[in-house]
Amino acid sequence: MDVLNDILDNLNDSVIVVDPRGQILLFNNEAQRIQRSISETPLRKGDYFSEIVSDARRPIVNDIFKTIKRQKKPIKSFADYTTPFGTSVFLEINFAPVLGDKRELKYISIIAQDITNRKLFEKKLRATAADFSNLLQQAHAVIFSVDSRGYVVDWNNFCAQLTGFSKDEVLSHRLRDVLISDTNDHIFTDLMESILRNEAVGNCEFPMLTKAGGEVIVMLSATPRTNANGHVIGATMVGQDITELSVYRKALEQQVQNQTAELEQVLRKEKEAVELKSRFVSIASHEFRSPLSSIDYAANFIKQHAATIGKKKLNEKVEVIEKHVNYMSHLLEDVLNYSKNEAGKIRIVPSKIDLEQFIKGVVEEVGCLYKHSRHICVSTNNLGTIESDEKLLRNIVINLLTNAIKFSPGKDEVLLNVLDQLSCVTIEVIDEGIGIPQSEIDMIFEPFVRGKAVDSVPGTGLGLSIVKKAVDLLQGTITVKSKPGKGSAFKVTIPRKRII
Repeated sequence: MDVLNDILDNLNDSVIVVDPRGQILLFNNEAQRIQRSISETPLRKGDYFSEIVSDARRPIVNDIFKTIKRQKKPIKSFADYTTPFGTSVFLEINFAPVLGDKRELKYISIIAQDITNRKLFEKKLRATAADFSNLLQQAHAVIFSVDSRGYVVDWNNFCAQLTGFSKDEVLSHRLRDVLISDTNDHIFTDLMESILRNEAVGNCEFPMLTKAGGEVIVMLSATPRTNANGHVIGATMVGQDITELSVYRKALEQQVQNQTAELEQVLRKEKEAVELKSRFVSIASHEFRSPLSSIDYAANFIKQHAATIGKKKLNEKVEVIEKHVNYMSHLLEDVLNYSKNEAGKIRIVPSKIDLEQFIKGVVEEVGCLYKHSRHICVSTNNLGTIESDEKLLRNIVINLLTNAIKFSPGKDEVLLNVLDQLSCVTIEVIDEGIGIPQSEIDMIFEPFVRGKAVDSVPGTGLGLSIVKKAVDLLQGTITVKSKPGKGSAFKVTIPRKRII
């Protein structure tokens, strides 16, 4: 018996043995220590166990004894006591029956563990968890959690404020069903795939829908949540609202793109200007060389034969000089008009124009220029008065008529049709000349561009570009139909009155 007592006294648990009536037969030192800490009544052999417990615990203990006698199975119970010093003691008590050979109840062993430290730790842990949970709920940051299937399991107050969705509206719902648009579903899919591979995700721009139908952008970091076995069971998401920053950044990006596009346009124009100047120098040097040579030759002839030259011969040489001077003046006028167009220096000066008189004047001017060597066949209806810029309109008609004459060698006439309509005027110039290949149609209104078939015809390649610019300034349109060897038809339509 002494050996048994020594063994019991060295146990860390409290051990009390009672008979089936609850009378104490045996107890160890730990049982005595616990009893002294919670009660002024000491443990004594022969006392009944129900008499040493508190009044509140006595019915519970009696009920446990009755159940053990009836069922002969162990019962676990928990008890908490307040010591005379005001501290708490928590006990985990196991009541176990000891049966005889015939399964009769011989003893009941009462083994108690002092779990005060564990209970205090659990209490502190719960308090810490509550503080942490409260911190997460009140944090000025997006914090939410999802399980491995993407269902929301936690949702803090800032999430509710930011999106308008309360905790009850998102819990147990799939995040993609409530807060992610179809357009952005791939972002969440990629994020969850990384999480399920137990990979953390940082600095992910995550668009989320709001209850009001808008969208917010969150800079999100996601951390896998694992169970005791290390298996991923979900993810915790933490982020900041960067909607305004994202909008500002996109505006900056758009501004940079716009400025880059503007810069590219400026550089392109600079490049085009250099190319145009190069083409102009090449064409001008070629076009001016021939008339200058002719003028120089005629002038030298007159100078050398001044004393003997006859009147007829003199007039011929003067006409040559006049012809080439007029040609050079026309070239220079084209260049100056083009330069004004490019610099935006042309000012629209609208005036009342009598179409009948205007067409007669232009036809006479072109006829004189070509010494009436070609017949300009004019067709009109009852022409009235329009309000437009006479100088620009003159440039259009003269350039189209002179081109028609120049590029229809060997033909006797060109056609000029003028139709005065209710809201607009249509001017059509038709020739039966060399025509324009389809491959060159799209380029004929570009400056200094000349077709391959017109190399033998003098010119700068500015005429049609000047016409196009003038038509645009008058808010009109120009179209062309042409077939090589069959001729061309240019049709200009301008409004009767230009809208300011």
